[in-house]
Amino acid sequence: MTFEVVLSILGFEEIKKFELEKINDNFYMLKNEKVTFTLINPFLVRNDYDFEISEQEQKALKIDENTNFLVFNIMIVNKPFVESTVNFAAPLIFNMDKKLMGQVILEKYGYGLTEPLKNYIKSEK
Repeated sequence: MTFEVVLSILGFEEIKKFELEKINDNFYMLKNEKVTFTLINPFLVRNDYDFEISEQEQKALKIDENTNFLVFNIMIVNKPFVESTVNFAAPLIFNMDKKLMGQVILEKYGYGLTEPLKNYIKSEK
């Protein structure tokens, strides 16, 4: 699915369109000809992940209470996988109805830019 970027991804402000490709229910790839990001469903690993976006961000993304939208976070995949990190401080919001997307910065919530995935995965030991 192609999405128009209405709230730029930090460091990639020149990119105005991305393809969202589903890997499975919890992981997606976001890509264009210059860059590819691995995305994770934050609610898979954190039951305490909660935030509100500003009215200005809601207007840019054309989101209201009836909008079908998804939230993902950029992750850096490492080996072993539990050493991967997740950017919980700047989620990507996807308006599935209008095919709009953007990154929002959650300054007041205390989420980290590179939080280790192992902090949220239960050990099998």
